Amino acid sequence: MAMELIGVAGMTPELKQFYDKKLLSVAETDAVFLQWGVKRPIPARGGKSVEFRRFERITITAGSYTLTEGTPPAVTQGTISSVAGTISQYGQYTQITDLLETQGYDSIIAEWSEKYGLAMSEGLDIVVRNGLSSATTLQYSDTAIQVGTSGTGSVGSGNYLDAAELLEMDRTLRRNGARKYQTPNGPRWMCFIHPDNKLDLMQDPDISDNFVNAMPPGPQNPVIAGVVGDWMGIRFVETNNLRLRTSYGMSGADIYEVIMMGQEFYGVTELSALQARMIIHPRGTGGHTDPLEQYSTIGWKAALATVILNNSFGGIIYCASSRSNSA
Repeated sequence: MAMELIGVAGMTPELKQFYDKKLLSVAETDAVFLQWGVKRPIPARGGKSVEFRRFERITITAGSYTLTEGTPPAVTQGTISSVAGTISQYGQYTQITDLLETQGYDSIIAEWSEKYGLAMSEGLDIVVRNGLSSATTLQYSDTAIQVGTSGTGSVGSGNYLDAAELLEMDRTLRRNGARKYQTPNGPRWMCFIHPDNKLDLMQDPDISDNFVNAMPPGPQNPVIAGVVGDWMGIRFVETNNLRLRTSYGMSGADIYEVIMMGQEFYGVTELSALQARMIIHPRGTGGHTDPLEQYSTIGWKAALATVILNNSFGGIIYCASSRSNSA
């Protein structure tokens, strides 16, 4: 006696594929750079640029301020410096047809909205991150003296981030008179590192042994928690969005721009009247451009500028990594 089997012969149409209505997650980048800059929004009708001003410190040199009895000293003159930042606008958008929106299996508008939220966050973070590349306080790992694909002294394989590099930048910032950020645990420099740099740091016994011995074993110990804890007055901010210049170093090594800084190193500005936002135009709101209500649009728009406020207050450590694609 013939037996009916699902998906076979006359029962072929009965074997359907089940669709999971919840779409899978996508890879995300960390957005960390916006939060540490000095924020100065531009008010409505205030133009599209902002000027940051600084009254420079009064120079003190030995003997220059010694008074002679009865004789007025030379007049001390002050200096006010300014740094300007001009905003640019950024954005993306998508057109979604009426059929896709109404007959598609998934909630297309909702999905686009969520993904554009991630895209906007990543895009603005990159704007700030790339603006920091214009810093002029530069440090090259180990004995390197430059970055480049060739030339004596270029950063390359073996020139990794370690305790010595961090202490050298700490020394530079202290000598420059930079001020640390105030945190609940005390003053700290902020140091942006890539997960590849984190791996190198945790393989440096000068750092990893400190973490093992500085705190009892347990969930709060950095080695157990899997985070790079504060070290020597440095707070590490790990981000997979650190600027990585592919094949930018000696013999094609990938070069990382590790940023270490104190307060007022950089500023960010936006337009108060045109803040970053998601924009959705439903079907039927396009007027003469959509006379038959055939599509909706969704996108995001933002205005932002980044400017280095004081190059003495932060710097870039150029280094490679043991886990670099090319090192």
